[in-house]
Amino acid sequence: MNNRNLLYLNLAVDENDISLGFADSWIKQFSNNFDHVDVITLNKSVKNISKYENINIYGISKEANLSKLNKLLKIKNIISELTSRTNYDLCFSHMSPLLLVLISIFANTKKLHKILWYTHQKPNNLFKKIILYASAFYSIQIVTASKSSFPFKLKKVNNIGHAIDYDLFLNKRDKIINNDFVILSRISKSKNLEIAIDGFLKSKFNKNSISIIGDAVTKKDEQFKIFLQNKYNNNKNVIFKGRVPHKELPLILNNYSYHINATPQGFYDKSVLETLSSGLYNFYSNSDYNKHFDNNLIRYTNFKLNSLSLAEILNSVHDLEEKTILEIIKVGQKNVANESVSTIYKRIISIAENLPNQ
Repeated sequence: MNNRNLLYLNLAVDENDISLGFADSWIKQFSNNFDHVDVITLNKSVKNISKYENINIYGISKEANLSKLNKLLKIKNIISELTSRTNYDLCFSHMSPLLLVLISIFANTKKLHKILWYTHQKPNNLFKKIILYASAFYSIQIVTASKSSFPFKLKKVNNIGHAIDYDLFLNKRDKIINNDFVILSRISKSKNLEIAIDGFLKSKFNKNSISIIGDAVTKKDEQFKIFLQNKYNNNKNVIFKGRVPHKELPLILNNYSYHINATPQGFYDKSVLETLSSGLYNFYSNSDYNKHFDNNLIRYTNFKLNSLSLAEILNSVHDLEEKTILEIIKVGQKNVANESVSTIYKRIISIAENLPNQ
């Protein structure tokens, strides 16, 4: 494959976005290895347009007040224009199955090889299910983070890990600075925040604090956030911090020692990997993360998806010596280096180089 021209599709280009700011690191990695990168995004930030010389960003501005039909027509015109004037070596869709489907319909070439990156549970919305399935059909290969993070069982699916800014988050600790906890997560019912908070409050750590870094995205999420704030209103050690820009997270995470993630199978959240990189001790319910720990250590990290199971494991860790806790942290921190942006990029390119008729 000639690493000359890349067509990159994603949901947003904004390094300050709490959920999607990491996409900037992906684009930078590709720009370092392709001569020219055209990005089509559904949420364009003006600040990013001239950041890299070999990148052009197209799409719908966040400030644009357009109807869904006008947005579709704008994207259609962008796709038609770009694919008319440039021969792309690869089209890579980063968590944007809709754009991949639109590319497949409106591109002025049918020879464009498309790789879809998608890591999430199956959508509940019927339209989104259809779009995801269609994008899987149009993709020549699919890459995802873990064995349970792509909802359809297809031969073209490749489990390659989750790309994180490992070097940005890396913080090697030689002591446990406190017993404070953090949950790095979007505020959504699907993230099982109640289980995480209740498990903490039932444990021997309950005299310390637990902070939730993240915020609601949808109206439904906002309603759930209000419910949580009301439920834990009398627990002054349960703190809702709100959004933090992606680039500021490493510094903020230095204030905590433990992280909880209560998402089920299908959610291979980068928050676990980022906090592992930052030297935080992690408790998680999704067994996909077990690969980062030795078998004899999993009983101190992986809990069943209920607050009692979490409290029991928290209590067992509470009673461990600091030396043992630090050893467990070091194991996870070392293993998660295999999921850095540069490593995942190499795996994607290796797949692309072995596509037929390249």
